[in-house]
Amino acid sequence: MKKYTRGFTLIELLVVIAIIGILSSIVLVSLNSARNKGKDARIVSSVQQLRTQLEADYNGADYRAGFSAANTIIQTAGSNYLTLTADATTNGGTINAVTTGTYPTITAYALYGSLPSQAGAKYFCIDSTGKTNQSASANSAAVCPS
Repeated sequence: MKKYTRGFTLIELLVVIAIIGILSSIVLVSLNSARNKGKDARIVSSVQQLRTQLEADYNGADYRAGFSAANTIIQTAGSNYLTLTADATTNGGTINAVTTGTYPTITAYALYGSLPSQAGAKYFCIDSTGKTNQSASANSAAVCPS
């Protein structure tokens, strides 16, 4: 009778499969964290692009071209404002505006983009003076908190 001595035993194969399973679960957890950080980066980019659009539409006296009312970013179909705020929503965040002045004379603003991967209510803030705050906790002032 022939005895086969080549190959792997069932126990050895099961151990290798278990090790591969453990390693793949660790990789998937890390990948999920990277996805959330990618979403945060996309929201920060949208907030920065909104500021660029608001400054481009600035008429020398006020920012009325970017707002439909106090604290309300224009949401007209086909506008860059709508596209950028919708992109933030798609990535799990929101973009809020806080303005100074009564519409239509808006003299200053701050844009707050909520960051979904941050614990608690954390926002990326950028205001009309160019000041930024990567982890603002407030969402109520027309100037980014320090």
